[in-house]
Amino acid sequence: MVDLRSPSPPRTDETGAPPIPELDGVRGVAILLVLLFHFQGVRPPWVPKALTYPMVIGWSGVDLFFVLSGFLITRILIATRGSGNYFAAFYARRALRILPLYLLAVFLCFRIGLPVAARLGASIAADPGLEPWFWLHVSNWATAFGRDVPPVSHFWSLAIEEQFYAVWPLVVLLTPPRRLAGVCAAVAGASAAARFAAGAAGAPAEALHRLTIFRIDALAIGGFVAAVAVDPGLRRRARSRLRGIGLASVAVLAATLVAGRGATSPVMTGVGYTLFAIAYAVLVFAAFDAAGSPTWLATRLRSPILRAFGKYSYGIYVFHYPVSLVAVGLARKASLGASPAAATGIWILSVGAGIAISYGIALVSWNLYEKRFLAWKRAFVARPAALHP
Repeated sequence: MVDLRSPSPPRTDETGAPPIPELDGVRGVAILLVLLFHFQGVRPPWVPKALTYPMVIGWSGVDLFFVLSGFLITRILIATRGSGNYFAAFYARRALRILPLYLLAVFLCFRIGLPVAARLGASIAADPGLEPWFWLHVSNWATAFGRDVPPVSHFWSLAIEEQFYAVWPLVVLLTPPRRLAGVCAAVAGASAAARFAAGAAGAPAEALHRLTIFRIDALAIGGFVAAVAVDPGLRRRARSRLRGIGLASVAVLAATLVAGRGATSPVMTGVGYTLFAIAYAVLVFAAFDAAGSPTWLATRLRSPILRAFGKYSYGIYVFHYPVSLVAVGLARKASLGASPAAATGIWILSVGAGIAISYGIALVSWNLYEKRFLAWKRAFVARPAALHP
């Protein structure tokens, strides 16, 4: 009998395996990039640009999440494909991780937040008619064309993941193991090509940024890394070429960033997203391959701070954006007429406080709400052969 009353459910994947600390660290890097991007506000002109560069490209934290998610989920699907509860285990555990907090956030936004804001006379450019789109995880198909609800606008990226994972388990199940890496590469290439072609045809930049068909290249690239990592021969070859591949991808990405750094700049919607995904794929593979080792990368990724942000990254993701809207707005008002020193202090305070508040809310959410549902995941564990990093 599974005891579901435990207040502290162990963190495991669909196979019952514990998380890899280094990958928790990668997840921490991803959420910190997103936080820096959304809390950056308006940089005081006297603050050197070099100091805020991680903020400028922080939007790419979403791409790192996509790659890491594609890697983790595909690896799990490969390991559980022989189990009798393949689909049940995956979808039940996925639902228990994602839906309780997500649906609560959507409810709070549309049923409490927006009505209260309207009664208080607050001006929020939100389209309440989009509520069904958020309940059904297809909000990105509306927000990509200008219809939006700012407090939950960031859920476009989660919508892409959920749509992708609606079909990806079937793809992995039907694909022979030796061909999975090729299928992942083909999906990634088709997505990147479709985005490039649509951009050349004049598609809106925001559509290229948010529509599912144009953004699954990163998820598929993560799947490619998983297919390579679980095959001993492919893994050895990838390990031997990792340094060269990493240096080449970083060099090409750096050259691309010179041409345009914005999330919806032409160079990013053209090839930038894919180049970021490839560079981040190298990081994910290196972190997985070095798990438990004393190497520089592994020890840095096992940092308690990165792992803490990684552990609570989902709650931070869900709640940080409305916090950022308030924090950036207050900082902008407080900076009006302030001296350069005071304005800089306000800016730094808004960034630091915003990140701390987001982390605090996620910590409370995890302990008072999320883990009550996560305890049920133990009732839906597939039983494949053990996974070894």
